[in-house]
Amino acid sequence: MYRNAPNKPVECRQRTASDKRPWLRAALLALALGAVCPAARAASAAQLLARGDYAGAAAVFEADARLGKAVAQNNLGVLLLRGQGVSKDPVAARGWFEKAAAQGLRGAMYNLGMIFLRGYGTAVDRVTAAGWLDRAAQLGDPEAQFYLGMLHYRGTGGGGNPAVAGHWFELAAAQGVKEAQFNLALLLLEGKGLQPDESRAVGLLEQLGESHPDAELVLARIHLQHGEDAPRAAAALRLFRKLAENGRPEAQAALGMMYVTGTGLKADPEEGRFWVAEAARQGFAPAQRQLGDLHAAGVGGERDLVEAQAWYALGAAQGDDEAGQRAAAVMKELTPENREKARARLKALGLEAAPAAAAPAP
Repeated sequence: MYRNAPNKPVECRQRTASDKRPWLRAALLALALGAVCPAARAASAAQLLARGDYAGAAAVFEADARLGKAVAQNNLGVLLLRGQGVSKDPVAARGWFEKAAAQGLRGAMYNLGMIFLRGYGTAVDRVTAAGWLDRAAQLGDPEAQFYLGMLHYRGTGGGGNPAVAGHWFELAAAQGVKEAQFNLALLLLEGKGLQPDESRAVGLLEQLGESHPDAELVLARIHLQHGEDAPRAAAALRLFRKLAENGRPEAQAALGMMYVTGTGLKADPEEGRFWVAEAARQGFAPAQRQLGDLHAAGVGGERDLVEAQAWYALGAAQGDDEAGQRAAAVMKELTPENREKARARLKALGLEAAPAAAAPAP
């Protein structure tokens, strides 16, 4: 998250906990020490870090930092923030970042932005964070551009601005930030702040491919929306099958329903139920509801309201309102004996007590 001197990022991602949108997320780009210091000093610090001698590296950086060298000031700030080789001191770290930023070091500006965004050693201040990130972004820092885009998307205190977010995602994506490329594709699909452009979004997602954990899943869903087009249906099937076999529950559920409905292939309800069940067993609530539907309707096997009730209740326990409504409806059809069976089945599936609306009545 915090950058030592540019420019050798290690790829590492983190979904932002406060992000309620299913696909937009923040990238966490870790940092490597750069080489803007004098050659001997930089090599010495790098060697010390390679040996795990953070205290030695901190001493080198501090000596240069006190001579006013911006990169050393920034790198010392990183060690202080992490507590590597020195006592953790986010306030002191911020002071060194400010000295480096005053000399125009964009990495230090980025680090200051992240300090205020995450609230390390200070109160969270999204407005101040945006100011520092904007300064770094204007100087071409790709991660600052990405995080600035996220701030504009969500808003720093009020409503967001998807159009401005799209601008910064565009710039960060051009510099290789994969999360920016992914988010840009989503904005193009949604048409929020940008002119809708599915074709370009598909192109961006295809470029990401396996390098992004969700690009192929979103791409498959786009193709499935055009399931009446045989090539698009085939593309969706190929991607969903690949992801399903790799254990992605969202893909397993989608593949299962393609088999059930005969979309893009010959209908095979039994195979469809198998894949939906695979997703449901992983705790994917929509698949639990779908599996309940299949058992309730007798699709892909015998009709079994006890099993349907159990899977509906599991989905309801995760907040799936539709599953809760269906559980309540099925419950009315169960005999007292079958309600006991449903309760036992719930326990076997790992749910000791379902919400009142979903649990079988005594």
